[in-house]
Amino acid sequence: STSNFTAEARFGIQWLLKMWDDSTGTLYYQVGIGTGNAKTRGDHDIWRLPQADDTFGGTDPLYRYIRNRPVFRAGPPGSPVSPNLAGRDAAAFAMCFQVYKTSAPTLAAQCLHAAEHIFDLANTAPTKLLTVIPYSFYPETEWRDDLELGATELYFAVASGGLPSGLTHTDPAHYLAEAAHWANAYMTGPNDAGDTLNLYDVSGLAHYELYRALAQAGNSSGLETTPSALLGDLKKELDGAVAQAATDPFGFGFPWATYDTTSHGAGLAVMASEYDTLVGSGVYADHEMGWLSNILGANAWGSSFIVGDGSTFPHCMQHQVTNIVGSLDGSQPILAGAAVEGPNGFAATGSLTGMRTCPPDGVDTFAPFNGKTAVFKDDVQSFSTVEPAIDLTASSPLAFAWEIKGTPPPIQGGGGPVTVVTIQFDDGNADQLNALSLLSARNMAATFYINSGFIGDATHLSVADLQTLHAAGNEIGGHTIDHANIKKLKTADARDEVCTDRNTLLGWGLPVTSFAYPYGSFDADSELVVHDCGYNSGRGVSGVDDTKTFAETIPPLDPYGLRMTPSIKQGTTMATVEGYVTAAEAHGGGWVQLLIHHLCDGCDAYSTTVPDFTTFLDWLQGEVESGRVVVKTTDQVIGGSVQPPVAP
Repeated sequence: STSNFTAEARFGIQWLLKMWDDSTGTLYYQVGIGTGNAKTRGDHDIWRLPQADDTFGGTDPLYRYIRNRPVFRAGPPGSPVSPNLAGRDAAAFAMCFQVYKTSAPTLAAQCLHAAEHIFDLANTAPTKLLTVIPYSFYPETEWRDDLELGATELYFAVASGGLPSGLTHTDPAHYLAEAAHWANAYMTGPNDAGDTLNLYDVSGLAHYELYRALAQAGNSSGLETTPSALLGDLKKELDGAVAQAATDPFGFGFPWATYDTTSHGAGLAVMASEYDTLVGSGVYADHEMGWLSNILGANAWGSSFIVGDGSTFPHCMQHQVTNIVGSLDGSQPILAGAAVEGPNGFAATGSLTGMRTCPPDGVDTFAPFNGKTAVFKDDVQSFSTVEPAIDLTASSPLAFAWEIKGTPPPIQGGGGPVTVVTIQFDDGNADQLNALSLLSARNMAATFYINSGFIGDATHLSVADLQTLHAAGNEIGGHTIDHANIKKLKTADARDEVCTDRNTLLGWGLPVTSFAYPYGSFDADSELVVHDCGYNSGRGVSGVDDTKTFAETIPPLDPYGLRMTPSIKQGTTMATVEGYVTAAEAHGGGWVQLLIHHLCDGCDAYSTTVPDFTTFLDWLQGEVESGRVVVKTTDQVIGGSVQPPVAP
């Protein structure tokens, strides 16, 4: 099915445009007073229908700001704008251009000009964010994610073409660089992965959109972040929610005893859908469905927290129009689709004149299901559990849109995070050919990293051997001409080792995309050489163990600095190697790369025997058949096309 909310979105955009004076560069951020005092009353101090405001209280000065709502501006014309507001407004206006450029071109042009101007005024060194008055209503502290989202949507808008005249920036690369900068600032900042998608933190949406933008732009080099880094940060946030879910009987990925549970639940479902779509696998599919179910009734109270969804949902929202003219029993009319706060650490109390008692009989039907810390009360007085709001609701239509679109199904084995194992061989030693029949018999393939300068001598594989390995489904990767430590070389010499080696392998008819650093020695300059020579990845020889870091992420945080388990040596038992795999399985999955240099009986310190390797493959085959493990080559994990030869 489909849904179309463009009319509703246009209504909201037109309201936002009223709050921004583009001719003077003035942002107005609030209409009305949130809370009053002894001399004036604010919106939360009285209970009435909105049409009563014009004459409320007659001439009584106590209600003067009810009758005539004040409008608050963020600062003098042209002054810096709090970056959280600048980023989100810029994102909204940029999306307005994308949506309405054909159906309402005048509106779209107005939006894009506003988006550019307000983004350029963002205060990027704030001391305290501007949200609302009073600040305690929305005590936001993070803002880099907002600028990431704003810049990303501006990129999409400008890149879409058909631009109006007079824009400040017409090169989409400008906004792509801005978005990458603020994404990196968020991920290296104080609040990285401290929250998930909700009304405060939008990194879970911004990262997904920026990943798409980078792909559209061809994954340009030289930016401050990468697709892998964005995916890694999404995964970090999601894995935190998975860990939280493990502590909850209903598997919810956010604590129940705090504000904004409903918003967070829908946001988690969105993030899981985004991640699985980007990686093309249902890694979090079961969690996605579970988290959405949590806010729709799979919880201790058996209640949906979205009005009208399910058979049991809030009837007594703290919402003035709903309470005064709506039903009190869930029958029509209701505020359909509104998301309420949800369970919290307390149920608020307090009544106002004109407030209809709800529930009418005063019975708290959910009280028996409250815990020691988390409570849910469907009572008009309890703003802490049943107050609906636009910002609370925002994540749920997006979650439902993902349900309509569909995402990859759960992975084989029950939907838990998968463990990918890659068997790798370095240096092209002749005894590695012993692995061919063992791998083929189990329908497995490995990656062989080759020093082209050694191929064909008495102790190494031949060109024909390499072509046979490749024909059997194995991957051939590069390892320099003669096992050079490129970190110690001048750039020209390093390029000669890496590019020439790759070009030679390509000339032998081998589609080479993966590289391994000799001795595992590399730095930022080495990574750049490997990238520039046409490789899609570069692997070290450390970074993963079975005590602290259990696997490389998928996609990796740095595809040119791949982390892996220690090399297999004579003293390495197969139980140890199996332990690397099972440790990853027990800690959320990921990518385990296993490195062998020699397959022989004691011929080298860096060797394992054919019988031991056979035993391990038999065990690994059992893990594959159980659905806990998938065996892939490096190229199958990294992806990407085969680049043409590059001159040194």
